[in-house]
Amino acid sequence: MNNPITGALCALLCAALAHAARSETLEPRQAARTSTVAFSAETRVRYDTQHNVMLRSGEDQSRALLRAVVGADWRPRRGLRFYAEMGTGQADATTSLGANFENDASLQQLFVDAQAGSGDGILGAVVGRQEFSEGPCQLISVSDGPNLHRSWNGVRLYARAQRGRIDAFDFRATRLRPGSFDETVDSGERLQGLSASYLLGDGEAQDDIVVEPFWFRTVQPVNGGTPGRDRRDTHGARVVVPHGRFRADWTIARQTGRRLDREVDAWAVFAVHSVLLADTAPKPRLTARIDVASGGSGARSFNPLYASSSYIGEAQFLGLTNLLLVTPGASFTPSRTTTVSFEYGVARRMSEDDAVYAAQKRPYAATRLVRGRTIGAVARATAVWKASDRLKVAANLEHLGAGDVLERAGLSSSTYGHVSATWRY
Repeated sequence: MNNPITGALCALLCAALAHAARSETLEPRQAARTSTVAFSAETRVRYDTQHNVMLRSGEDQSRALLRAVVGADWRPRRGLRFYAEMGTGQADATTSLGANFENDASLQQLFVDAQAGSGDGILGAVVGRQEFSEGPCQLISVSDGPNLHRSWNGVRLYARAQRGRIDAFDFRATRLRPGSFDETVDSGERLQGLSASYLLGDGEAQDDIVVEPFWFRTVQPVNGGTPGRDRRDTHGARVVVPHGRFRADWTIARQTGRRLDREVDAWAVFAVHSVLLADTAPKPRLTARIDVASGGSGARSFNPLYASSSYIGEAQFLGLTNLLLVTPGASFTPSRTTTVSFEYGVARRMSEDDAVYAAQKRPYAATRLVRGRTIGAVARATAVWKASDRLKVAANLEHLGAGDVLERAGLSSSTYGHVSATWRY
């Protein structure tokens, strides 16, 4: 591991804070009872292995990972909150990993949250270093795959009402380094935007439709070491429809802007559906996902921005670029603490003139040079056991069977699996 002593100390600190965190709240000023302090801690251990990394035959990888995080939440009075969080990431791996996996110690979050108003209307601002996710997980997430989450530096303004909310934000990226508290603010990578949410109903029914328009402006380095920036506006809307046993989650997004010296013109559609077949155990539920993301030249390829690493598998076999993926599946809840699910997806590329991509827009070698559209098939099985309110155990196994395009490019099938345990205090 990068520094096993640091990892062990942080894990011990998490355990030491467990008793304090389990208490309702620590109240330093008991007389006035206006100031509260609460502690939190999380430890996650995970082992994963992958056969044929990036679909290259014989390139296997395995990793033992540790994430340990402690946080303190101080609320000196109503409407004012200070939050600080530090974490460490440790890894025992067959290959070198980035600072979001191997990190002695990092200041993950340090912000102040101030708000004014009542339950009918609240205005607020969060200023400082903070984790951030917004809208569909296919676009903006905290990135839970690595040991350390992604964080941002800047300000988020928000307004809340009974049936809706609106957020405005301006962030710079946190650039992690592997030492202790040596991360920096990267002003060259930026995230700005507006997002909102509105209930089409009175806000009291469980089947109210939720409409979430969004606009994200991003500035990112171009992948592959090419000097220059990808500057684009991503605008669209998400609609969530809960209707009895049926649930639908639809997102449409359009991207404009400039990638290097070319005009951006890209789009994507994400649709997630499920229907509950029975209310009694094992509560079978049919699921279906359809993911479509444009491809072409670099300027016509959809950029999934900061998508969740687990949306199409922790192994990140497929990125949401130049992709048509249809994935039926089923999930079961045999008990209140256990959930298992199965999926089988068929993947094709939208444009023969563009590569097949893994996550983070990493193109698979030579796929741009071959014809055909069939990428292959992805089979996935997951299981989650919530042993208690504080302990969760999860397992995942998936396989990408190489189709015509990958085989023509000389690439292989790949299998990935992981098991993890997470303690939260």
